Amino acid sequence: MQHVTVTGTIRLLPGILVLGAILAFGPAPAARAQQSAAALGEVVVTARKKEESLQQTPITMTAITAKDIELRGFASVTDVGSFTPNVNLSAGATDVGGATNAVFFIRGIGQIDYAPTADPGLGVYVDGVYLGRTMGAVMELADIAQIEILKGPQGTLFGKNSMGGAINVTTRDPTGEFGGSVAITAGEDSRLNFDGQLDAPVTDEVGLHLALSWRSQDGFQRRPFGGGPASGEENTLVARAKLGWTTAGGTRAVLSADFTKIDAESNTIWITQNDNPVPGNLMSLWNALVGYPSGTPFLGDSASSDPRINNGTYPMIQEFDGGGVSLKVEHEFDGFLLRSISSWRSFDSRNARDMDGSAVNFGWVDYEDEDEQFGQEFSLIGSAAGGRLDWTVGAHYFKEDAESRWKVGLADGLFQALEAMPGPFFPLAAGVSCPPPPGVPLPCAGGAGNPFNLALETVQMPTPELESESYAAFGEFEWHFTDALSGILGARYTHDSKDFSYANHGLVSGSPKPGYLTRVQASDSWSDVSPRFGLKYQASDDLLLYATISKGYKAGSYSARPGSVYFAGRSYDPEELWAYELGVKSDLLDRRLRLNAAAFFYDYKDLQQQANQVPPGEVSPAQFTDNIGSATLWGAEADLTALVTDRLTLYFSVGYLNSKYDEASEVLTGVGLDTPLVKAPEWSAAAALQYVQPLTTGELLFRVDWSYVDESYPTARAEEPLRQRAHSLTNARIAWNSADDAWTLAVYGRNLADTKYVANGFDVSAFVAVYLGIPSEPREVGVQLVRRF
Repeated sequence: MQHVTVTGTIRLLPGILVLGAILAFGPAPAARAQQSAAALGEVVVTARKKEESLQQTPITMTAITAKDIELRGFASVTDVGSFTPNVNLSAGATDVGGATNAVFFIRGIGQIDYAPTADPGLGVYVDGVYLGRTMGAVMELADIAQIEILKGPQGTLFGKNSMGGAINVTTRDPTGEFGGSVAITAGEDSRLNFDGQLDAPVTDEVGLHLALSWRSQDGFQRRPFGGGPASGEENTLVARAKLGWTTAGGTRAVLSADFTKIDAESNTIWITQNDNPVPGNLMSLWNALVGYPSGTPFLGDSASSDPRINNGTYPMIQEFDGGGVSLKVEHEFDGFLLRSISSWRSFDSRNARDMDGSAVNFGWVDYEDEDEQFGQEFSLIGSAAGGRLDWTVGAHYFKEDAESRWKVGLADGLFQALEAMPGPFFPLAAGVSCPPPPGVPLPCAGGAGNPFNLALETVQMPTPELESESYAAFGEFEWHFTDALSGILGARYTHDSKDFSYANHGLVSGSPKPGYLTRVQASDSWSDVSPRFGLKYQASDDLLLYATISKGYKAGSYSARPGSVYFAGRSYDPEELWAYELGVKSDLLDRRLRLNAAAFFYDYKDLQQQANQVPPGEVSPAQFTDNIGSATLWGAEADLTALVTDRLTLYFSVGYLNSKYDEASEVLTGVGLDTPLVKAPEWSAAAALQYVQPLTTGELLFRVDWSYVDESYPTARAEEPLRQRAHSLTNARIAWNSADDAWTLAVYGRNLADTKYVANGFDVSAFVAVYLGIPSEPREVGVQLVRRF
């Protein structure tokens, strides 16, 4: 592997900047100056399952084109969220899931858990195919044609678990003409990327598109005691192939296949606060029986407080093999379009991580997950009544099988220490005298073969499994009262059923955990009708006003880490959200100024949240999910794009979000009415400046992107040690494009101020008095060379 040092990369910058300055003062060809944009271009979206202009679609949304991805230097879907107000797209739940786990939120609606039982709060769709799991949804932005971020419930047309919004990703289709591109990127920490695309005609009716991407970079979190590479490493291979053809009868079909392989030490962990030693908790018991006798107790200074240093010793592993195939078939009949999308996807994943961040062997996890899904959707899109009625109807079926094998190494060595004790000296309940009198079965742990030792065997392997099935019927109708005014009515009926099973056994003893002699089996089902009402007023070709009322729905489920037999067999209820929205989209000043804005109000019921604490009626802490109450969210967003001159473009967007619990179950989760909602910052904003300087040899492009996000919290109880502080990010890019657009040479910088913050977090203080965080990625500077043909 080629290594590019930080110094070597930075040394390239002065030379490139000098070259750019020399070229910038050269004469600009008149023909190129005349071709400069005189107005903002139209963006075509498919947010309503048909192609239409972004500015005429009555949905609040952001569209990121392939050109935007290139100009802004975005590498993954999470980058898009960093520069989109009221949108939080991050990676990794701290205990499990790792860097491929999508933690996506829009306007405070989303999901932090990746477990097979936890449905996402946002729908992620790739070429019309729903991704049922958040694992693997942190996609590399290779071969992407467009990303659409739809805000607010999208259940009517998109459906399953899209109550907070939808992320609609479209990859490149075959063009039918020969062409392609190759891009190489090199940067700090031995960054080396390759992106290649090829379009080739097979016959006059058949075209082939191939894409291959490789991402490689050393980790940024040093491990002085780990004996291996730094955490945060990237080593990802993505391959995609599409075969498209059109028959003589007008039928169009695209067969797609994709595969992603990750093999890296990409997991990171940061002990944001360590309150040990705390008398009476699991850590203090481990210290007494294992830590101090071995000379390696876990204390307040055992873990590093620097987010760029991890003192842990357990391997940090991220392995992922996943992909799928899909077939999209369309045929245009007289008056309507018939579309069928069939898909199959699967993945195998392994995530291993040190959980104590120290040189002691107290805690680790090693999780393996498998998932397989099948989906089928039929839709009809057409018009009637002389064009006054536009309609879309369809049906959707989805089936998923998931199973997990999670090795949890909490208080490693404690069970062996209890077995080595000469007798039952450790009480498991208050007021119990140990050792007990002869013949009295008091709960005292200790001594070889003592069955009470199993209660403290915390090195264990839970194995949740889930089979889910969903089917739906949907329709949306738009009636044009006049050429300007139309009304929208839609609804979706959904039925979800889930079969859950759970077992747990100790890894040292091999014995089932208390209560799990056999697998716990449970089943439940839910049905829902999600309507959508709307008014759309096209005041002019350049001004759209719209109002919508829509319902969002997320199915109920089970806790994947229940902690007790009672919670293992107990389902929690679906979430429900009613959304009210007003919006305006406008192109002003001869389409040199684009201003879009929206205001919204959400009534959010039966929030599903995860918590680590002692459940009601239990004696020890557990990690479980339940409904915790209701909330009200309201806010506004505005996006502005201004073509100041033919060379200078300015962008600005801002979002405001006010969120508050109306009802909260403090007994269950410790959430009160004044507790902030998960990942719901009050203010967020983004701005950008782009300037193009024509040259004799092409053009020089300067771009700066800036974003700001207010403080927020990644967990239900909003613990201060996990607070994501208010912060801003700045990216920059300077690129030279040749006159024939065949070459691009660019210098880029990401997170130029090297801002450090908690990107995600997880609270395990109820178990071991520590708070686990995922650190933000550091500054990166690099160069990119692109050749198009």
